[in-house]
Amino acid sequence: MNLNNLQAFAHSLIENNRAECDFVEYKKSYKQEDKILKTICAYANNFMNRDYGYLFIGIEEQDDKASGVKAIPIRPITGLLEGELEVAENHIKSLFKYIQPTPTCHFISDQIDGKWYFIVVVEPSNRLTEVIDKGAHKTKLSKGGRYIRVNRDTVLPNTRQEYELLRKFAGYSFCDDFHATATLDDLNYEYMKEYLVKTNAAQDLRKLPKEEMAKMLKLIGEEESNKDKIKNFALLMFADRPEDYISGAHIEIITESRDGTSRMSAEKFEGPIWIQAQQVRNYFKDRIEHSYTIRESGNIYHRIVKNWPDIAWNEFSTNMILHKNYDNPNYGGIYVYSDHISFANHNRPLPPVSIKDLNEKTIFDIRAYLNPQIKDMFYKLHLIESYGSGIRRAKTALKENGNDAPMFLPDNETDDYTQVIMYINKEYKEYEDLDNKPIQNETIKLPKNQQIVYDTILNNPGLRIPALSKLCGLKETSVDNAIRQLKKHNLIEYIGNKKDGGYFKK
Repeated sequence: MNLNNLQAFAHSLIENNRAECDFVEYKKSYKQEDKILKTICAYANNFMNRDYGYLFIGIEEQDDKASGVKAIPIRPITGLLEGELEVAENHIKSLFKYIQPTPTCHFISDQIDGKWYFIVVVEPSNRLTEVIDKGAHKTKLSKGGRYIRVNRDTVLPNTRQEYELLRKFAGYSFCDDFHATATLDDLNYEYMKEYLVKTNAAQDLRKLPKEEMAKMLKLIGEEESNKDKIKNFALLMFADRPEDYISGAHIEIITESRDGTSRMSAEKFEGPIWIQAQQVRNYFKDRIEHSYTIRESGNIYHRIVKNWPDIAWNEFSTNMILHKNYDNPNYGGIYVYSDHISFANHNRPLPPVSIKDLNEKTIFDIRAYLNPQIKDMFYKLHLIESYGSGIRRAKTALKENGNDAPMFLPDNETDDYTQVIMYINKEYKEYEDLDNKPIQNETIKLPKNQQIVYDTILNNPGLRIPALSKLCGLKETSVDNAIRQLKKHNLIEYIGNKKDGGYFKK
């Protein structure tokens, strides 16, 4: 650590009018004990995985309701008298007895605008830190506890955040943990060899016996006490059906029916998760991706209008697999509707990345990974490009294709899921709607009974002849004859089996 570098960085934050955030806080006075106490505790817990937390004393934040400007330092600063610096430092240090364990802090004095201020630079703790109840009572803080920093707020964690905080300090990784019952026999040797081929491993490594190959890939325990145990990420990568060992280790694509009903169809993707990623990409190319070729009148050139770009689909769907919390039994779901696609995972991004960041930023220089082993393997398989670049690539592809920006949800700090909505290209949707526009009477003139039956099916899809007869007020034989003719015109079709099916507009 270089204190001069910390001082220079802190100085630049003020010079650049850096707003308060998860690692920057401004306080006018060192006597604001309650706020100082919980902020230092939150910085020590380092929920957002920053290098340091910076608490400025002698600098007041601006909060102008008229202009909407807030949380930036007021210039010139309020400052402290030079003789106050040591008093203020000692006063803050006296609060440390109310924080367990004692935080590691550095006090740095500096000047700006011709006035003194100082910074409390808080190092991340390697132990869970909390404000004790006695300290909360002494400083008139409403409650003691394990404070964390979220955006520019210092708060007590909710249930989800508390869980993440405990995992962080426990150093626990589900993917790196051993499975309770699985053995080497549960891994598919052919998948292991295929992985080595796809990652251009040396020829001698591809020919290793199964156990030696598993050791080389760090899939099994290395010590005598756990040499027969298999790590969870090994099952995810190389078991025939990871779902048999780890609940929810699959992807489902649920597609809205295009027949005007509320029916949905589902496709399940199982097998090793890197195979799932490839299959989901292929499914998009085969079943979802569509385009129109547009040639304007008098122009020899044409242009392609796609519904969605494959790059965005690939990035969002692969991220669902890569960033999934696999000790959560819920599977990842992709929901395909006529005007948007929703990717839903049952966990949040790891700090410092937040849902707000996903909506507002394109580059993530600092990103923590829930499953680092899987990240490295996916990178070697070229399923991801460079670390932290997937969101940028997806957003760029959508913009270049003419789609609206994606939306990330939820917009709160409580719900434990991440959802991204990818909207269809509006021009493509207009052409699609024209193609799906119902046939008008003036286009094909239908006899009276056929028109009655056709209109009834449009308004009541899924019915069979007896029900249609009652609604139409026609005999069943008349309805049957009309249906035969409508099918010849390719206007309707029967979907389903004899017992549960019915007639729908084609």
